[in-house]
Amino acid sequence: MAEQQPLQHAREADTSQPPCRLLVIDDDTSICAVIEKLGEKAGFATARAVSVDEATQLLRESHFDCITLDLGLGEDSGVEVLKVLADMRCQTPIIIISGSQRAMREFATMIGNNLHLVLQQHLAKPINFAVLKSALVDIKRKLEPQCSAQPAA
Repeated sequence: MAEQQPLQHAREADTSQPPCRLLVIDDDTSICAVIEKLGEKAGFATARAVSVDEATQLLRESHFDCITLDLGLGEDSGVEVLKVLADMRCQTPIIIISGSQRAMREFATMIGNNLHLVLQQHLAKPINFAVLKSALVDIKRKLEPQCSAQPAA
Protein backbone atom coordinates (compact mmCIF):
# COMPACT_ATOMS: atom_id res chain seq x y z
CA MET A 1 0.00 0.00 0.00
CA ALA A 2 2.83 2.42 0.74
CA GLU A 3 3.85 2.37 -2.93
CA GLN A 4 0.40 3.57 -4.01
CA GLN A 5 0.60 6.76 -1.95
CA PRO A 6 3.07 8.55 -4.26
CA LEU A 7 0.62 8.02 -7.13
CA GLN A 8 -2.23 9.47 -5.08
CA HIS A 9 -0.10 12.43 -4.03
CA ALA A 10 0.89 13.04 -7.64
CA ARG A 11 -2.77 13.00 -8.66
CA GLU A 12 -3.67 15.40 -5.86
CA ALA A 13 -0.85 17.73 -6.85
CA ASP A 14 -2.23 18.21 -10.38
CA THR A 15 -5.92 17.48 -10.70
CA SER A 16 -6.20 19.18 -14.09
CA GLN A 17 -4.92 16.07 -15.86
CA PRO A 18 -5.86 12.45 -15.18
CA PRO A 19 -3.17 9.95 -14.22
CA CYS A 20 -1.80 7.61 -16.87
CA ARG A 21 -3.64 4.29 -16.70
CA LEU A 22 -2.27 0.83 -17.40
CA LEU A 23 -4.53 -2.13 -18.13
CA VAL A 24 -2.94 -5.49 -17.33
CA ILE A 25 -4.64 -8.35 -19.20
CA ASP A 26 -3.51 -11.77 -17.97
CA ASP A 27 -5.35 -14.78 -16.54
CA ASP A 28 -2.59 -15.40 -13.97
CA THR A 29 -3.35 -13.11 -11.02
CA SER A 30 0.18 -13.40 -9.62
CA ILE A 31 1.60 -12.15 -12.95
CA CYS A 32 -0.98 -9.35 -12.89
CA ALA A 33 0.19 -8.31 -9.43
CA VAL A 34 3.83 -8.17 -10.53
CA ILE A 35 3.06 -6.18 -13.68
CA GLU A 36 0.84 -3.82 -11.68
CA LYS A 37 3.70 -3.16 -9.23
CA LEU A 38 6.07 -2.41 -12.11
CA GLY A 39 3.42 -0.18 -13.70
CA GLU A 40 2.93 1.74 -10.47
CA LYS A 41 6.70 2.22 -10.13
CA ALA A 42 6.70 3.58 -13.70
CA GLY A 43 3.98 6.09 -12.75
CA PHE A 44 0.76 4.38 -13.87
CA ALA A 45 -2.49 3.82 -12.05
CA THR A 46 -3.36 0.20 -12.82
CA ALA A 47 -6.35 -2.02 -13.49
CA ARG A 48 -6.50 -5.70 -14.36
CA ALA A 49 -8.58 -8.03 -16.47
CA VAL A 50 -8.24 -11.81 -16.30
CA SER A 51 -10.39 -12.72 -19.31
CA VAL A 52 -11.31 -11.49 -22.78
CA ASP A 53 -14.80 -10.56 -21.56
CA GLU A 54 -13.48 -8.62 -18.58
CA ALA A 55 -10.90 -6.84 -20.76
CA THR A 56 -13.56 -5.95 -23.33
CA GLN A 57 -15.83 -4.52 -20.64
CA LEU A 58 -13.05 -2.43 -19.07
CA LEU A 59 -11.88 -1.16 -22.47
CA ARG A 60 -15.41 -0.04 -23.33
CA GLU A 61 -15.94 1.65 -19.95
CA SER A 62 -12.59 3.38 -19.40
CA HIS A 63 -9.65 4.97 -21.17
CA PHE A 64 -6.23 3.37 -20.77
CA ASP A 65 -2.88 4.85 -21.81
CA CYS A 66 -1.02 1.54 -22.01
CA ILE A 67 -1.99 -2.14 -22.16
CA THR A 68 -0.05 -5.29 -21.38
CA LEU A 69 -1.57 -8.35 -22.99
CA ASP A 70 -1.02 -12.06 -22.45
CA LEU A 71 -1.81 -14.18 -25.50
CA GLY A 72 -3.12 -17.10 -23.45
CA LEU A 73 -6.26 -16.16 -21.52
CA GLY A 74 -7.62 -19.47 -20.32
CA GLU A 75 -9.45 -21.05 -23.22
CA ASP A 76 -9.44 -17.73 -25.07
CA SER A 77 -6.72 -15.90 -26.94
CA GLY A 78 -5.28 -12.45 -26.51
CA VAL A 79 -5.67 -12.09 -30.28
CA GLU A 80 -9.41 -11.70 -29.56
CA VAL A 81 -8.54 -8.64 -27.47
CA LEU A 82 -6.50 -7.26 -30.38
CA LYS A 83 -9.60 -7.56 -32.58
CA VAL A 84 -11.71 -5.72 -29.98
CA LEU A 85 -9.09 -2.96 -29.80
CA ALA A 86 -9.03 -2.69 -33.60
CA ASP A 87 -12.83 -2.40 -33.70
CA MET A 88 -12.51 0.46 -31.20
CA ARG A 89 -9.81 2.09 -33.39
CA CYS A 90 -7.61 2.07 -30.31
CA GLN A 91 -4.24 3.80 -30.55
CA THR A 92 -3.08 2.84 -27.05
CA PRO A 93 0.45 1.38 -26.84
CA ILE A 94 0.32 -2.39 -26.32
CA ILE A 95 3.02 -4.67 -24.91
CA ILE A 96 2.47 -8.37 -25.50
CA ILE A 97 3.75 -10.49 -22.61
CA SER A 98 3.36 -14.19 -23.21
CA GLY A 99 4.77 -17.61 -22.50
CA SER A 100 3.97 -18.52 -26.11
CA GLN A 101 6.82 -19.33 -28.43
CA ARG A 102 8.57 -16.40 -30.06
CA ALA A 103 6.96 -17.22 -33.43
CA MET A 104 3.49 -16.88 -31.87
CA ARG A 105 4.38 -13.57 -30.20
CA GLU A 106 5.72 -12.29 -33.54
CA PHE A 107 2.60 -13.54 -35.34
CA ALA A 108 0.33 -11.74 -32.83
CA THR A 109 2.43 -8.59 -33.26
CA MET A 110 2.01 -8.86 -37.03
CA ILE A 111 -1.76 -9.27 -36.62
CA GLY A 112 -1.87 -6.21 -34.37
CA ASN A 113 0.16 -4.17 -36.84
CA ASN A 114 -2.12 -5.28 -39.69
CA LEU A 115 -5.08 -4.14 -37.58
CA HIS A 116 -3.36 -0.72 -37.25
CA LEU A 117 -2.77 -1.07 -33.51
CA VAL A 118 0.23 0.41 -31.70
CA LEU A 119 2.24 -2.64 -30.66
CA GLN A 120 5.35 -1.54 -28.79
CA GLN A 121 7.07 -4.88 -28.38
CA HIS A 122 6.57 -8.46 -27.26
CA LEU A 123 8.18 -9.99 -24.21
CA ALA A 124 8.56 -13.61 -23.17
CA LYS A 125 7.60 -15.15 -19.87
CA PRO A 126 9.23 -15.46 -17.47
CA ILE A 127 9.22 -11.69 -17.58
CA ASN A 128 12.47 -9.73 -17.60
CA PHE A 129 11.35 -7.14 -15.04
CA ALA A 130 14.02 -4.60 -15.96
CA VAL A 131 13.04 -4.69 -19.64
CA LEU A 132 9.33 -4.37 -18.85
CA LYS A 133 9.82 -1.51 -16.40
CA SER A 134 12.02 0.29 -18.92
CA ALA A 135 9.35 -0.14 -21.62
CA LEU A 136 6.66 1.20 -19.29
CA VAL A 137 8.79 4.18 -18.25
CA ASP A 138 9.46 4.98 -21.93
CA ILE A 139 5.76 4.86 -22.76
CA LYS A 140 4.91 6.97 -19.71
CA ARG A 141 7.53 9.55 -20.71
CA LYS A 142 5.99 9.81 -24.19
CA LEU A 143 2.53 10.29 -22.69
CA GLU A 144 3.50 13.30 -20.58
CA PRO A 145 2.08 15.93 -20.32
CA GLN A 146 -1.18 14.06 -21.01
CA CYS A 147 -0.98 12.33 -17.64
CA SER A 148 -0.23 13.80 -14.26
CA ALA A 149 1.07 10.80 -12.28
CA GLN A 150 4.84 10.85 -11.84
CA PRO A 151 7.07 7.78 -11.61
CA ALA A 152 7.88 6.66 -8.10
CA ALA A 153 11.50 6.43 -7.04
